[in-house]
Amino acid sequence: MESLLSILRDITPYSTKQGFAHLCWHSLSTVIASKEADKWTADQRGHFMVFTQFFLTCGDAVFTIKDALVRDGVTDLNGKLITELVEPLDRLEEFASSVELKELNETIDEYTEILLNIETRMMDAEITEFAANHFKFFFRTVYSLNIEERTKSGRLINHH
Repeated sequence: MESLLSILRDITPYSTKQGFAHLCWHSLSTVIASKEADKWTADQRGHFMVFTQFFLTCGDAVFTIKDALVRDGVTDLNGKLITELVEPLDRLEEFASSVELKELNETIDEYTEILLNIETRMMDAEITEFAANHFKFFFRTVYSLNIEERTKSGRLINHH
């Protein structure tokens, strides 16, 4: 299994925790302020709020976990880090267990389409597509991290 630190470095090469949060907020606030969102039902707005929460908390959790791995000079979870990182690990587990991959892809595609309809200059559209592809890669990777298995392995390593 590839090390957790390698995976987290792969999905966070361009940003910091603050930069990632800023990009999420900017993109999501643009989506909710769009003409398309004005036509959403209460269920669609609720869906948006759930995904906004997932995007922001998962992004924060990924950077928190990566920073702790780097700080401790390790590449995977161990008992000490599992204890320290209970909350961010729980957030990633909740995300993976609460969201279907198909729904995740459709949601990101829908929000990307809204953003692309708003962008009028070619460069803005290219930047939007690049950011959307990064978000999709980021969240699909987070979805597939198998945090539950990694925490079990980390606890086992500590007991031997």
